[in-house]
Amino acid sequence: MQLLAPKQKISLSRAITALAVSVVADAMEFLEIPLFSIPVIGEVPNAAIVGALYTITRNKKSTALNLIKFIPVLGSVIPIYTITTLMWIYTESQKQNVKLSDYLKNQ
Repeated sequence: MQLLAPKQKISLSRAITALAVSVVADAMEFLEIPLFSIPVIGEVPNAAIVGALYTITRNKKSTALNLIKFIPVLGSVIPIYTITTLMWIYTESQKQNVKLSDYLKNQ
């Protein structure tokens, strides 16, 4: 018998934290902080940010899309951290709305 992990509810604090990390990271990328412009060393903060966002969201799809930041020119132009975080917030809120409506129908 396989045990299923309980679904995590998205909390407001998790959503705000993930969005704050995303916006700050994308802003630093757009401001071209000197650390991010060094070819190999600049990838270390990106890896840390991707890891932090995965720790907060636990969403593999968002993490996979966040890896776009490692593509040299494309990763600097697109605010991918913010986009993927907003996608995660939207999909999780839609899942919760569906569950709530199903619950209300059964009552």
